[in-house]
Amino acid sequence: MCSDTQRKIEKLGARVQALSAKNIRLSEICEDYLLLAAISELVNTHNGNLADLLGGVMERICLLQGIPFCAYCVKAGDILLFKEYYFSLSDAPLSVRHISLPSDFSTKHTVHCCVGEKLNSSCRPFKFGDFEFTPRAVMLIACHSSLNPAYLFFAGNTNTPEAYLRKKSSLLERISEIICTRIDNMLLADSLGELNRKLDQKVVKRTRQLAKVNEELRREILDRRQAQRELNEERELLMVTMASIGDGVISTDTEGRVVLMNKVAEELTGWSMKEAGSRPLTEIFRIINEQSRQACENPVAQVMKLGEVVGMDSNTILLSKDGREILIGDSGAPIRDAGGRIIGVVLVFRDITESRRLESEMFKARKLESVGVLAGGIAHDFNNLLAGIMGNISLAMLRSKKEDDIYSLLAEAEKASHRARDLTQQLLTFARGGEPVKKLSSIADIIRDSSAFVLRGSNVGIEYAIAPDLLPLEIDPGQISQVIRNLIINAVHAMPAGGLIKIKAENYYITSDAAENLPPGAYVSLRVADNGIGIKPELLERIFDPYFSTKQIGSGLGLAITHSIIRKHHGEIRVESWLGKGTEFIILLPAIERVKLQAPEQEAATPEPHRGKGRILIMDDEEMLRTMLFVMLVRCGYEVIQAVNGEEVVQKYREAAAEGKPIDLVIMDLTIPGGMGGREAVHKLRLFDPHVKALVASGYSNDPVMADYAAHGFSGAIAKPFKFQELCEQVGKILG
Repeated sequence: MCSDTQRKIEKLGARVQALSAKNIRLSEICEDYLLLAAISELVNTHNGNLADLLGGVMERICLLQGIPFCAYCVKAGDILLFKEYYFSLSDAPLSVRHISLPSDFSTKHTVHCCVGEKLNSSCRPFKFGDFEFTPRAVMLIACHSSLNPAYLFFAGNTNTPEAYLRKKSSLLERISEIICTRIDNMLLADSLGELNRKLDQKVVKRTRQLAKVNEELRREILDRRQAQRELNEERELLMVTMASIGDGVISTDTEGRVVLMNKVAEELTGWSMKEAGSRPLTEIFRIINEQSRQACENPVAQVMKLGEVVGMDSNTILLSKDGREILIGDSGAPIRDAGGRIIGVVLVFRDITESRRLESEMFKARKLESVGVLAGGIAHDFNNLLAGIMGNISLAMLRSKKEDDIYSLLAEAEKASHRARDLTQQLLTFARGGEPVKKLSSIADIIRDSSAFVLRGSNVGIEYAIAPDLLPLEIDPGQISQVIRNLIINAVHAMPAGGLIKIKAENYYITSDAAENLPPGAYVSLRVADNGIGIKPELLERIFDPYFSTKQIGSGLGLAITHSIIRKHHGEIRVESWLGKGTEFIILLPAIERVKLQAPEQEAATPEPHRGKGRILIMDDEEMLRTMLFVMLVRCGYEVIQAVNGEEVVQKYREAAAEGKPIDLVIMDLTIPGGMGGREAVHKLRLFDPHVKALVASGYSNDPVMADYAAHGFSGAIAKPFKFQELCEQVGKILG
């Protein structure tokens, strides 16, 4: 939570505490004024005898001030007689209606409040029938009228100790004055008219005073209502602020007991505010270290000790009430009042499980990207070498006869070159920006051919369960074949003593309410299972990492490449494994519905190169490849012009057009170190001639230009390395 929001919460907390204290003070003042008003009304309106008046006054004092015993008494020698009394805890009569007085007791208009000595020491337990009441503190207030010296006696319990009685002494003295006035009035009413007139004047004066008091009370009540409204508004603002915060927020007092929680905190801890209120934070907010599993230090204790904002370890786990373990990030800060004193602690925390997962995924993606950059460069250079090798082998085979010994040797060399091309394809899968070159295909034949190739000569058997009605897929057959080979190779390594691999392929449909990570639609499900040694649970989440391997041999790239290929085909791959029982990989690939595949064309036994005519401009920075292309195209019947880079291509294309001998086709490599490559050159050529025909030939077979050549201005694409027949057919297709 930002510091601004935190300061607002601290300020609101301090203001709430100040308003609460003011509210308590106003309540006490109101209660005192209400008692004075009630007694004044009783005294002014009473027309009965003195006993009833005193009983009513004492009843109101006891009930409104919480004092259990009150008596109106007179001094008789060394005892104090209770003339009238009121006891709030029992209706039974008082058995002994007097107490002894100490020898040094003064009869002046003084207030005596004693605990454990003097007046209080003579107060035996008061008996009201079977009920005994032992005073914890007593107070004696002189209530002397001009003709009737008397006292008001009060006895308190644990709820009304000496401090409470002393606090109420001024109020009780004022009540005593009111009673004295009324008693004098009653005694002198019949005989003292002048005194009665003066008394009336005094009553008027007192009435005015009471009116003033009532006005003050009214203002106090209005102030109290206004303060209550402000308190409610502040509380509402605080709750709205806390509810709008996306993090969990818990505030505590200085003892670490929960005061407030917002909705997010309730959801994360599993405790409602009603359940958590006043409980210790350590009971609600249980946190442990993710690695050590040891309990973390109480954040409230940390804040109280340091007096400043504290942050928690990023490896902190919150144990919720319902048993969930939630990885959280949190911080604690002190709540201070206007004077700067710490009056509580606010804790802010959030669920960082998803952000931690995203960080992990981002880290994995960066590792894959780094591998891809390296792999792309290596594969490009290797493909250029293979292009020269395969091209020259193709030319040599055309110049020999099938029955010659040299022809069979060249054929084996060509097969080896094809396998080398497949190896570079694995590296190119990781090339930055690489995309599969897709076409509509059936995966059934790819499954059988790829698995048979890997298992040839091994002690591992295979069992197929391929549905006859498999939907077609828009895939790169070479990449998917590579996926199957990688999975078969892993299965073979998991069964060194031999075993059985089961491959199952079937149509699979994902609905809108399915718990899958893929969008709804039709898919083909491919399952590759073995009965090998299995994978340890702690290694499962790392098997798709590049260079991670549990085998003594191998690069650790196989499954990483597999994962990358499936992801680029917008599919999903997951793994399930059981130690000692085996492993199963499950792949889902998007299928194409309502499309019928054409039967594959049979390749001629000895394909003849396509022959044509026209002027072709070739561009490659490798002299060996330019020479090979030159020989191939000349053999196909074309006139060939060579260029080293894109600048030379543009120049020679314009010169040929100016001479009236236009170029019919331009064949260009994508990348030229230190010069203009095919991507830039074709753009400049189209500015000069919008109808230019261009063929891109690159060792980056997974480059986006190769996958969507038309969008980049080319008429076709051919991946290095390629055979002589493939080049001639591609050129003939473009030139028509």
